[in-house]
Amino acid sequence: MSKILWFIALVIAVARVCLAQEFQPRVVVDVSMLSPELRQDVSTMQSDVLAYLQQQSFTGKEWQGPKIPIDVTIYLTGGNLATRRYTARLLYTSSINLDSGRTSPILRVLDQQWSFPYTLNQTLTFQSLRFDPFSTLIDFYNFIALGLDADSYEYLAGTPYYQRAQELCILGAANNAPGYSQVVQEPGELTRISLVTELLSPRFETFRKLIFDYHYDGINRFAWAPDSARATLEAILARMVTFKRQLTQASYLMRLFFDAKMNELCEVFRGTQNKRVLDMLRLLDPSNASVYEAAIEGR
Repeated sequence: MSKILWFIALVIAVARVCLAQEFQPRVVVDVSMLSPELRQDVSTMQSDVLAYLQQQSFTGKEWQGPKIPIDVTIYLTGGNLATRRYTARLLYTSSINLDSGRTSPILRVLDQQWSFPYTLNQTLTFQSLRFDPFSTLIDFYNFIALGLDADSYEYLAGTPYYQRAQELCILGAANNAPGYSQVVQEPGELTRISLVTELLSPRFETFRKLIFDYHYDGINRFAWAPDSARATLEAILARMVTFKRQLTQASYLMRLFFDAKMNELCEVFRGTQNKRVLDMLRLLDPSNASVYEAAIEGR
């Protein structure tokens, strides 16, 4: 009988752990740039990372609601057989879940400064006070994704997660790891510390609130009330323009937001011939102006 009770307790404990998981991950590891002899130690990386993201709790509490869809793509760019050390680029994307059952992309970032040792069947564990050259970078973006998800459901609810990301960034800098420098050379610089600095800056609270409005009042209703949602999103874009005009510097956060939202905005306003929206998107996201033009003008 005691064995049965023990088994039931184990099942309940496992169920609780499963409920705590925050992410619905997809993982891809691209080794096409590595020579054959460098591929052996990283042959389990995809399954190692997937298991880590599926089993690890990052909030330490019961997760409410659907899991956050994330895509983690690791492009291995080089390695050293003697030291078993690798270089890589990380493409990290995340989305939020909408009431319609669809998802909305909210983060898309390509991080190009990553160097780490790796061995076959490497065990990955999350420890907030210990720096790991491999997993800490993934953890950093996990907390950014958690924060953006929270910001899309409640004003400024993502702050505790951004603070955790900032702590990891400081930890990386203390270990002299590449990409974790605490020095911002110029405003809007595409660095990890620039991103968390903006996310935690009182100056950017207005934009973070607009992220909530965009999702809660706008895109969340597009599936069943497209005309109303378009009007709301147009008004939100106008407020984003006002915010950007008040900035005295380039913004990494705004760049990442529109990198994630470009295709979605094209779908929302496709063929509408809305010149006002087009002008606003040209100002907000000038690097993708031609894409917006083609979509809105129906070309």
